[in-house]
Amino acid sequence: MALAHAILVSLLDRPASGYDLAKRFDQTVGYFWKASHQQIYLELHKLAQNGCVQAETVEQSARPNRILYALTPLGRDAIDSWVEERTEPPTVKEELLVKLFALGSVDIATVQAEIERRLVAHRERLQRYTAVMAEHYPRPEALGPRKRGRYLGLRLGILSEQSTIAWCEEAVAMVAALQPSRAAPKAPSDG
Repeated sequence: MALAHAILVSLLDRPASGYDLAKRFDQTVGYFWKASHQQIYLELHKLAQNGCVQAETVEQSARPNRILYALTPLGRDAIDSWVEERTEPPTVKEELLVKLFALGSVDIATVQAEIERRLVAHRERLQRYTAVMAEHYPRPEALGPRKRGRYLGLRLGILSEQSTIAWCEEAVAMVAALQPSRAAPKAPSDG
């Protein structure tokens, strides 16, 4: 998926300024597709040049003028074409897993601390996702198509966080078991 597609999908609901779009992006699509505000602004300009979005300047008296971006028919066609493309499962690129391959040759306490930090981060993210779920999707069976799609994305996020938390808890325990007991004297080496 390109950032352009994520922006076009975000504009399906209503036109938005670059600032509003970046803010909305952070609270929706941004949970699973990271982009800086600068990247979003640059992509909006490209989409406007390509005719996928239309920019309209809204004059404001007390503030600088706003530029609202709206989806064009060409942008809508781009979404339709993109949705028809085959979607492959993502490849995992996880630095922590690579660090675990070094376990036994690196400081165990450092690796354990990293897993514990990750555990805290995933618990916090799960809390955010659960709060959004409770606030916006208390009755998933009553949702229309657009909201149902968002619900399903959030549901996958919740299940993923729960699974990752369980893995982190298991990993912390297994790595902690490798730590030499502080009370036991160090055995002499044979070598």
